[in-house]
Amino acid sequence: MFTVSLRTFSVRFVLIILTLAFAMWAGMTGIAGLYNFQANSFLELWHQQLSKNNSYQTTDDDYQTAVYASKRAIELTPYNGDYLTSAADIQMWQYRNNHALSSAQKSALKTEILQYYRTALKQRPTWAYTHINFAVSKVIFGEIDTEMQQAIQTANRLGFNEPDVIHITLELGLPLWSQLNHSTRTTVASAVERSVTWQLNEKMNMKERIFALSLVGVYHLEKDICPLLTPSSQADSNMCY
Repeated sequence: MFTVSLRTFSVRFVLIILTLAFAMWAGMTGIAGLYNFQANSFLELWHQQLSKNNSYQTTDDDYQTAVYASKRAIELTPYNGDYLTSAADIQMWQYRNNHALSSAQKSALKTEILQYYRTALKQRPTWAYTHINFAVSKVIFGEIDTEMQQAIQTANRLGFNEPDVIHITLELGLPLWSQLNHSTRTTVASAVERSVTWQLNEKMNMKERIFALSLVGVYHLEKDICPLLTPSSQADSNMCY
């Protein structure tokens, strides 16, 4: 009888511990979400203000509050890739918009931003948007290297039909065409092809087509892109003669 009671007590004790652990986890996750929401709210507000006034500068107090909120979110849930990229976005804002930063400060921010992205990529390596946004960061820093090009290729492999991935690929790849290796050029040409042959609706199809072909024309890359397209896409594009 005592043995049965002891077993029952043990099971109940374990269940209580698990329940408490889950409650703590849920509480930490919820608090982390609030911190991340606060950080993103600051960033959204800054972008809105900048769109109205191109000389807008955030206050140091607001920036420090946003940084604190983003870091607290990561501390509470270090496994959340979204919070890591949010923290990177906060620091990228500072890097690009605070013109009073010293070279040493900008270098430190650059290191921090890239580390956030690399950690996020380890946590969710199949998320196309993290890869393409990492590539954007590398381009902003002038690092047109193998890591950046691999990020473009991976983003397009994982997000083959994602409109934003395709848009960003064209915006990055076409201006930088001369600096890209063959594999990345093939990926960019594929993004052109996907835009030209997009099947959404008539209005969206035309919008995507004009966007892609206009960029190719701006950078005079018809002779480079066309050989990398399929014969049907060459005919559809009306730019390959």
